[in-house]
Amino acid sequence: MKINKSQPALPAPSRVLMPMGLAVCLSLFGDLSLFASLVTRVDVLGLSLGAVGIMLSVHRLIRIPGNPLGGALLDRWGRRRLFILGMVLATISTAAYGLVRGFWPFLIARLVWGIAWILINVGGLTMVLDLSMPSNRGRLAGIYNTWVLLGLALGPLAGGFMVDLIGFRPAMLVCAGITVVGLLVAILALPETMSASQGSLQKLGLRTLGRQKAKSWLNANRSLVTAALLYMIVQFAGDGIALSTISLLLQECFGDSVTLGSLAVGVASAGGVMLALRSVFAGAVGPLAGHWSDRRAGRWGVILGSLGVGIVSFGLLVFAASLWAIVLGVTLGAVSAGAALSTLTAYVGDLTPPGREGAVMGIYAAAGDVGSTAGPLLAFALISLVDLRWVYLFCALVFLLGLTLSWRMGQTGRIGYAPP
Repeated sequence: MKINKSQPALPAPSRVLMPMGLAVCLSLFGDLSLFASLVTRVDVLGLSLGAVGIMLSVHRLIRIPGNPLGGALLDRWGRRRLFILGMVLATISTAAYGLVRGFWPFLIARLVWGIAWILINVGGLTMVLDLSMPSNRGRLAGIYNTWVLLGLALGPLAGGFMVDLIGFRPAMLVCAGITVVGLLVAILALPETMSASQGSLQKLGLRTLGRQKAKSWLNANRSLVTAALLYMIVQFAGDGIALSTISLLLQECFGDSVTLGSLAVGVASAGGVMLALRSVFAGAVGPLAGHWSDRRAGRWGVILGSLGVGIVSFGLLVFAASLWAIVLGVTLGAVSAGAALSTLTAYVGDLTPPGREGAVMGIYAAAGDVGSTAGPLLAFALISLVDLRWVYLFCALVFLLGLTLSWRMGQTGRIGYAPP
């Protein structure tokens, strides 16, 4: 196939990652503010405590079937326009949190946010694949995840503070204004990354795959399925269980407040600070681990290492008897998550057929949402039957399963790109 040599070159990665990452970060403020404050403001919104659980999970449920569809649309219609549409929907949904009252209006707002995040997140991941090659894909994926984790760290802190200071409804409208800033950045500075030749490349890639031997095609699919399963495991134990139970672990160990020297901090505040620091650590580790997988250790080495560190982190939480043991466990969990998220994204990119970046990233994102949705549901169901520390032991065993899968992939040479 001939490619038109007059076709404009793709923009430099920094020209895309800066405005796209900033927009992604700012879009998260409204959603994360709900996790910090919704349970304390049910009367203002006309909701019951039972409805809070639905509101904090329904956006993930719609993303499970919606991510693959969003990815297919990104392959057909391009990245920029759908990413901007996602930012528009994020603005509308965040503003609605501060304007509507009652179960059904708020539920619709949460569903709109779920659709918005499909377009924003899958669009962002797809743009990373557009811009990268095997020798820098891990680093670029790590930078993208750093922006996401920065939003996860700043969103609940800023949102919770604003809710306490000015009230829930004004705070949500301020968060909507913050999202508008991200929307304007995307409109003014974000270029299209889908090249004019990618539609033809998609057809070529499908024809090439159709001519492959059945065994080779099956092996390629097994690699992608394994990657999606590993991502599901990381999100299940980390984003799902660890994030939703750290405050409960602190309460079981220290009661209603955590004492550090002469300073006593409420357990909810201590848990919030710890989770924010977890996001910061994971965001800092991601680009470094991704670069390491590009240059030295290869994908399989970093993935194995991240899962091994994850096992140690959950082991510490199982036996933690002091605040510092919990802090160390959470910190190691952040290192594990940051390394795994960047390297797994790069690994999937290495295996993605040309022209199918959006579709593959949509399926990959859906696997993560399955894990992060199932984690809290299973954790709190088990907590009613067994001690929380047994839940952390279960997470360590799940990571051990992932480590075994990764080791087998590495031994058979199907773990994707390895540096020369």
